[in-house]
Amino acid sequence: MVSFDRSRIFRVGIVVIAAILVEVISIMQYERIRKMILEEEDIRNNVVMGAMAHEVEHLLDLTEATMYENLWEVQRCLAHPDSMFSAVVHVVDDNPYVVGGSLAFVPDYYPAKGRLFEPYASKKADGSIVVSQLAGPEHDYTQSSFFKKVLETEEEFWSNPYRFGPDSLSLVTFSYPIINQAGRLAAVCGLDIDLSWLGDTLNARQPYPSSFGLLLTREGTLVAGPPETRTNYAEVKTVLASVNGELPERAIRGFFINRTQLSREPSWQLVQVNRTDEVFARIRRQRRQQMLFILLGLAILAFMINLYARNEKKLQRASEEQARMGGELAVARRIQQEMLPKTFPAFVNGSLEPAREVGGDLFDYFIRDGKLFFCIGDVSGKGVPSAMLMSVAHSLFRMVSQKEESPSRILTLLNRELCRGNDSNMFMTFFVGCLDLYSGVLSFGNAGHDKPYVLTDQITRLPSKANLPLGVFPNTHFEEQTCKLAHGTTLLLYTDGLTEAKNAAKQPFGRTGVQAVLKDFLSGQDQSLGRLVHTLSSATHSFAAGAPQSDDLTMLAVRFAPEKLVRDQITLKNQLSEVNRLSTFIKDYFARFPIEGRLAAGMRLALEETVVNVIDYAYPGGAEGSLSVFADSNGEEIRFTVMDNGIPFDPTAYLEPDTTLDARNRPIGGLGILLSRKLMDSISYSRRNGQNVLYLTKSII
Repeated sequence: MVSFDRSRIFRVGIVVIAAILVEVISIMQYERIRKMILEEEDIRNNVVMGAMAHEVEHLLDLTEATMYENLWEVQRCLAHPDSMFSAVVHVVDDNPYVVGGSLAFVPDYYPAKGRLFEPYASKKADGSIVVSQLAGPEHDYTQSSFFKKVLETEEEFWSNPYRFGPDSLSLVTFSYPIINQAGRLAAVCGLDIDLSWLGDTLNARQPYPSSFGLLLTREGTLVAGPPETRTNYAEVKTVLASVNGELPERAIRGFFINRTQLSREPSWQLVQVNRTDEVFARIRRQRRQQMLFILLGLAILAFMINLYARNEKKLQRASEEQARMGGELAVARRIQQEMLPKTFPAFVNGSLEPAREVGGDLFDYFIRDGKLFFCIGDVSGKGVPSAMLMSVAHSLFRMVSQKEESPSRILTLLNRELCRGNDSNMFMTFFVGCLDLYSGVLSFGNAGHDKPYVLTDQITRLPSKANLPLGVFPNTHFEEQTCKLAHGTTLLLYTDGLTEAKNAAKQPFGRTGVQAVLKDFLSGQDQSLGRLVHTLSSATHSFAAGAPQSDDLTMLAVRFAPEKLVRDQITLKNQLSEVNRLSTFIKDYFARFPIEGRLAAGMRLALEETVVNVIDYAYPGGAEGSLSVFADSNGEEIRFTVMDNGIPFDPTAYLEPDTTLDARNRPIGGLGILLSRKLMDSISYSRRNGQNVLYLTKSII
């Protein structure tokens, strides 16, 4: 009876300890993911505030440009007082955001007009402009802040926002000194800008349903806020009080608040507000699901312990338990194999044969934007821990390389994640390649892996530099290398299970054995990649002759041999007149394919919009430059590559414009990339070697 109680206590104790350990791990994982979400949230909010800052600065720049461009007209007409009305109308009519403007002359500047003279032009809702002379006994503009400030400093000045008129419009005034030919201040020109639409525009693209953005003055006064559909005034008032230091942090729990300041005058502030319950909604839901699975797992664990304890003295039951565990490992092996590619095109083939039930090797490939991304890796150690790390690395590669193109950057991100919490000090060798299937340009990075073989009419090895493996140091720098493969070149990537396969006498197969097999393969008739992988595998097993192996055997073969490649290119100057040459180039290129006219017209329009965007913005200040356009096709799709040496600019990173707004209220720009996205299957951007590189891909079958 005492033995029975001790056994039960022991089993219960194991379950309790397991529950505590699992809960601790779960809490650590939750906090880690929470920290990652917070870091991602900061990045996302900075992007959102950057977009809002761009909208506001565009409005301010456009207003100032209107003033600067029309200043000469006002100065030219200073000698004619009655011409001032038409001059101020001209300024107001030149900017869709300006709702009014005035010319407030210094007292007695025109004696015939009286002491005070202020022509004012007001823009009506229908677009008409009404002029009047505002100055008089009831309106002494010399007491206004906009006039005093400019009169004292003779410098331009942005006022704080204010409400004006029967409709209580939210306005801000930009004031500028008008200097006559004698070098004296003649008047102050003020332009009134309507801000009533700005709040809706700044909040048009928010990451969460209840997120909102605010535009504040330097002193913290609200300039533009969100629509009522996103939040209420009480919440906005609470956020303002927090931003202005009137409330402690504990009083505004439930919000994430980020803010920044415009890099130019009038130094307004941008505030981005997200609700914590929306930010953490997904992780909290996953936490609840995880707890259910943990409870289920603990219940299963308790059942297994109890079952084993009751039958531990019976050899037959122990054998059954061992067989059951063997079956689970077989399932794990099948799951691991299912993670690997199942089908291969003619230019890729690979295989993985684990030395045990589960292995620590991996290989993978996929095609994006006419480029083949591929990898091979070998985790240190054996068995389940290596298999788990292999699964993590495989998932990370897929996730990272869907957006990243640089092998060096891919290795850096994988290494950073694998170093997090790596208490077991496991590491893995890894090789990443990115092969342009049209040009044959190969970019690659090597993290301590064996150099691949290069098969042409002879056998060589890729001169890759061996960096440190992944998982050793989080700040390791991985060098990226580039070369160009000739047509028909084959790369053979492998793990050390190939060269270190041993026979019963402990002799390794070695590179000599591999090269002998490769030499026979190159002299044969069938040089398909499937035969190459199969021949090497068979030769390795024949050499081992049934001797047990300690390493997984993994191979990946890649060949650059496009069958229907059609490539052409053109170099253009950054001049709009070059669009005609581009159009001719596209038509000549399309003539080589049986492309339906509407499809060809759409692709041509998308490419022309992209090139015009580069001509307009890549070389600011009227600088001379050029851009290159490459057209590639394999008979199934066409990929256009646009390259320029201009300023860094990623058009795919910008939010799509709100096309539901009318032209007067919609911000300028963004329609070109929107059109290109709708006309092409995919668009991606990268910055490579100091160049902007934009890919536009479209299927033609």
